[in-house]
Amino acid sequence: MKTRVVNIKEFKDKATQLLREKREIIVTRRGIPIARVEPLDELKGLMIKARLEMEKANITEEEAIEILKEAQKEI
Repeated sequence: MKTRVVNIKEFKDKATQLLREKREIIVTRRGIPIARVEPLDELKGLMIKARLEMEKANITEEEAIEILKEAQKEI
């Protein structure tokens, strides 16, 4: 899919609509690129969500793996 280039005002005004298009967006200010927004595939999104939840719970990756191993034993 083709990259969409929008100025910052258009991005602010139409962010939801632009994000629904699920393609890379380059945001510009006065014609100069200042940000790139790219869609995440479902797996990558879930991994990021898991990492954020681990940070919120103050759990390391190693601790999370141990928790998952214990939960697997119970199943």
